[in-house]
This record gives sequence, structure tokens and C-alpha cells, in this order.
Amino acid sequence: MADVEAYDISDERIDLGSHITLPKSWRARVSGEQDVPGTITVRIEWDAALGRTAVVFAGVERDGEGVDITSQMLREVRTHWIMSKSAIEVVTVDVPGASGADRDRVSVREFLRRVIAEGEREPLENLYAATAVYRVATAISYPPLKLVADTLEVSQSTATRLMTRARDAGIAPEVRIQEPRRAPAVDPYNDPTRPHYGPSGTGGPSIGR
Repeated sequence: MADVEAYDISDERIDLGSHITLPKSWRARVSGEQDVPGTITVRIEWDAALGRTAVVFAGVERDGEGVDITSQMLREVRTHWIMSKSAIEVVTVDVPGASGADRDRVSVREFLRRVIAEGEREPLENLYAATAVYRVATAISYPPLKLVADTLEVSQSTATRLMTRARDAGIAPEVRIQEPRRAPAVDPYNDPTRPHYGPSGTGGPSIGR
């Protein structure tokens, strides 16, 4: 089973709104990837032109003698999966603290768990929740409309309508409604019994420390 480790994490963070931030850059090291007898190293950076994170370098170092790095081996390197898997470990969300005055910084998985646990919401609260989940999906390079649908437990068409309303209301002007693409095989919920899918979109983030 592949082991993904995020390291060399930038102190400078990108603010995506909804109290969601991610490092401006980081590296990921992967060992144990099937059909890749070596260590994969990937560098991920925030790309302002794309409005999302992107892989800017990927390399494979063989485990030892007797191994040749071939084009076939390189085709087995799942750069998007590595980017998404490592992003889950470095993206954080600031949520209201127990006292209500301060905020606690939690992981993506904890944030999604809390959203699911909230259950019924008022219409405006639902728009803000959908927007936050959409931005989390963008941060971890996971298809946003699908993640909104799964987390809020609504249909894909309902998730699309929610995000269209959030965009038109100015709550999430960066939203780009588009057909979903296939999601990387990562589990944002850390629950193998749930189905996960999701598209990518972004826009309007700011850089801060």
C-alpha cells in the first residue's frame, strides 16, 4: 500500500475564503506504490493562473540496483492522486471554538465530519455550508460539486443549484459550474463505506501568512 508523506511545507498560506487555507507549496514523498519500485517525489504549488494547486515537479528514484526507470514505470505515477492525498494532510479549516469567541484549526476530514453531523440547516446557512465544502474540494483538488453533494447528502443537481445560487448571491463568486470529472481515489471522509466523487473550480483567493 502506498505511503504518502507531506514535507517541506511552506509557512506562507493561501486563503480560499470560508476560513480555509493551504500552504503555498509543499512536497510529497511516496513509497510502496504498486508497479513503481522506487520513491516518488512530487512538488505541489499554488498556481494563481490556474486558480488551484498544481504539480510542478515529479520524479522517481529507484530503490537500488537491478531496477531501470522506464517510461512504462513513469506512466504508473499518479501525480493527481498524490497531490490530492497529500493536500488532505496540509489543508486546514478554522471553525468556531467551544467558547464561540476563538476559532480552532481542524483537518479537512474533521471539518467534513462536522458538516455532515449538523444535519438540517436554514437556506442561507446551507449556501454557506455548500460554499465551504466547495472550497475544501478545490483546496484538495477534488471535484467540488460532487463533494458538496456527498457531504450535504443531496443530489448532484441540487448541489449544482446551491452553488449557482451562492455564486449569483456573491457568496462564492469563484464558482464555475461544469460537468464533473472523475475524482482521484482519495477518501476525504476517511470512511471507506461512503461513496466519493466530485470537479474543480476556484478563483479569487488571497495570499497571506
